Amino acid sequence: MVIGLDSADSKLLIDWCDSGKLPVLKSLKEQGVWGKLASPPLMADDAAWASFSTSVSPAEHGRFFWKSFHSGSYDTPQFSAQDWKHEPFWNVLSQANKKVAIIDVPKCQLSKDLNGIQLANWLVHGRDDKTGSFPPSFAPDILSRYGNDQNDCPNSDEYLCLMETLSTEKLRLLLQRLINSVERKLSVATEVLNQGNWDLFLTVFKESHCVGHQFWHLLDEGHPQYDQVLAHELGDAIEKIYQLIDRSVGKLLELSDPDTNVIIFSNLGMAANYTGESYLDEILNRLESPVPPRFQPKYRKLIKVKNRIQKKITRRELHLNAHRKAFQLEHNEISGAIRINLKDREPAGRISPGRELEKFCAKLSQDLIDLVDPNTGNPIVKQVIRTETLFTGNHQDCLPDLLVEWRRDALITSVASKKIGLLRVNKPPYRTGNHTVDGIYFARGPAIVPNQNPSSASLMDIGPTIAALLNTSLPDVEGKPIKAICG
Repeated sequence: MVIGLDSADSKLLIDWCDSGKLPVLKSLKEQGVWGKLASPPLMADDAAWASFSTSVSPAEHGRFFWKSFHSGSYDTPQFSAQDWKHEPFWNVLSQANKKVAIIDVPKCQLSKDLNGIQLANWLVHGRDDKTGSFPPSFAPDILSRYGNDQNDCPNSDEYLCLMETLSTEKLRLLLQRLINSVERKLSVATEVLNQGNWDLFLTVFKESHCVGHQFWHLLDEGHPQYDQVLAHELGDAIEKIYQLIDRSVGKLLELSDPDTNVIIFSNLGMAANYTGESYLDEILNRLESPVPPRFQPKYRKLIKVKNRIQKKITRRELHLNAHRKAFQLEHNEISGAIRINLKDREPAGRISPGRELEKFCAKLSQDLIDLVDPNTGNPIVKQVIRTETLFTGNHQDCLPDLLVEWRRDALITSVASKKIGLLRVNKPPYRTGNHTVDGIYFARGPAIVPNQNPSSASLMDIGPTIAALLNTSLPDVEGKPIKAICG
């Protein structure tokens, strides 16, 4: 039995385990093994869940965000089923004649054939598509009896788990809907579990993800948006949802056989959403512009006029990023994502691979490191990392080239450096909580020797660990069985 707690913060989980607020997880921690679970560095839930389901890094599965990027184009369409470069580990288990039940793993493929069942994109944060299943009749049955998601249906009135902050009225509504969502997930999971004889039962509760995004400012008294009156009413929202999930996990454990091995895990953490994401594109524009900062708005207007004239001559659309040396890719606020306009890769590449690329990346990285908050003089960028130093694989070109790690200790309201001057941008009303890297796991069972000393592992290791517990193995993966669990 494997249960995911989507983006449940590990520090909160440990604190509330130790205080007795999460008794089920506390018993797992004390009776089994536990430890840190490393996620893909500087990447959020899309890359994390994809690495969990495939047991390989983003450079192999090809996913870094809900949008995709491909060599030979500047377009960023939504990540689709055709973009996957590696299959989920449960396909391999199914082919090995293991009977599997996969219920709502986020950001994963819907398998076309399984020795078992799969429900996808029902109660998940950031659904990829409409609710689907194998066999195909399973999803319509669930929807007819339990209804659709009330919080994560984009382009509808039912979309409350937004990237923006919510009004007080909508926060109240979201909390009630999250409570209802946990209850519905538990009901369906119970139904499936009672069918029995599963070799692997896997489900994920998404509600810890949504509540962390929208209610973090009411947990953190130092947050600029902390509201004492609202905190008195809704300040325990995160704790309440964590406790409800804890009780739900306990009910599922009660239905399992005594010889069941259990793994409970979180993929990511959560913290205050301090970020420079909304400034990055303008920063890149100013760093690249050949004119002083005060003349740059007029300069960019001239570039647009030039593009319109060139379009009339060539009769083809020119992408706005075609004239740039580097441009921002949309990404979770956890880090800034930058793509280099590389020759022989992008249609209108401007930077040559090799020495020119290395020199350009080094200079750009230093320029970003030099950025400060003019109000305090403190740097706003912790580090800039070449993605290829974090991940290597056959699909490296699907990823950004650089990742900008923001300093997360204070709200960023303006940015300055000698090269860009002073920059103030109307800050988007981002949700108040956002991801931090790394999660946590707890495991208990007849095959697991209890050990109170935490043992670190990777999200990519969960699949191989499950396979090892089922006396099989996964080919062509980067993850390895967790020794603390498998011995």
